[in-house]
Amino acid sequence: MNQKIISLGEALLPSQFYPLARQYLAWKKLRKDAKVISLIQAYYTNLEVDTEIAEVIDYLPRCGITMHPYKWGFLYYEDFTSKFDEIKVFHDKILNLPYVYLNEKRLYYPNTFSNKKIKCMFYVLQDVEQHPLSPHRYLTEDFDVEVDDIVVDCGGAEGNFGLNIVDQVKKLYLFEPEEIWMEPLRATFAPWSNKVVIVQKYLSDITDDMNISLDAYFKDKEYPTFLKLDVEGFEEKVLHGSDKMLALNYVRKVVTCTYHYADDEKKLGALLRSHGFATKPSHGYMIGGLDKIRPPYLRRGVIRATKK
Repeated sequence: MNQKIISLGEALLPSQFYPLARQYLAWKKLRKDAKVISLIQAYYTNLEVDTEIAEVIDYLPRCGITMHPYKWGFLYYEDFTSKFDEIKVFHDKILNLPYVYLNEKRLYYPNTFSNKKIKCMFYVLQDVEQHPLSPHRYLTEDFDVEVDDIVVDCGGAEGNFGLNIVDQVKKLYLFEPEEIWMEPLRATFAPWSNKVVIVQKYLSDITDDMNISLDAYFKDKEYPTFLKLDVEGFEEKVLHGSDKMLALNYVRKVVTCTYHYADDEKKLGALLRSHGFATKPSHGYMIGGLDKIRPPYLRRGVIRATKK
């Protein structure tokens, strides 16, 4: 269920009406999504589908169009209110920045963000996207960072991925172009300033005033061993800008989002395999991307690649 709709409903209604309001909004959403659900079902009717796709097709009439069309995702959204209330937002009076705790570490946000926006963002990015069953999950028990890893986080944003692993790794580079995240990121990673580098640049396959390629950035530095890419559809450009680095044997693992565009899984997988990586998609599928909802409607969330 759309969290903006939930938030609006909860802001306007007394708490005792939440369950009824949620049921009504869920029903209304399913009616609105019915046409698109029919298109998706028709698209896959004449195709040979795996059990993972069949699971999604079977569940769509219950959950509607959502990025995570699974029972676990639906239950998370159903339980949105209680989990939302569990998230506590604090305020650092010295830095004048709000923060939440992530594994007993402070994760800071811009002081222009409301408490509700912070809670919603934290909940979606940490509890939903990185849920153990989520197709968007970056790391697993079998695919994780190592103690000697030099990690590059391409698309750092608020820094939740980096904060989750900062104690485990040798060095961490955070590439994030948006000015609004600079002060919060510096505050979040201040305790690890000896091994965290924040780079305010757009990553691409070119280098100019605003953009930089990973090959150019690391030409006079120790090469990274682990890359995480979540850069809103620019994953292919970032990988092309890492050609020299990927051709060598320093980078051992890459995890990249593949749902932003329809052919991302095919293109990015082929590119990584051309550099000697073995690739494996995450379990399950997501719906939608930057090119909106169009075939193929169901897309792998990420590819995890390991150097052979």
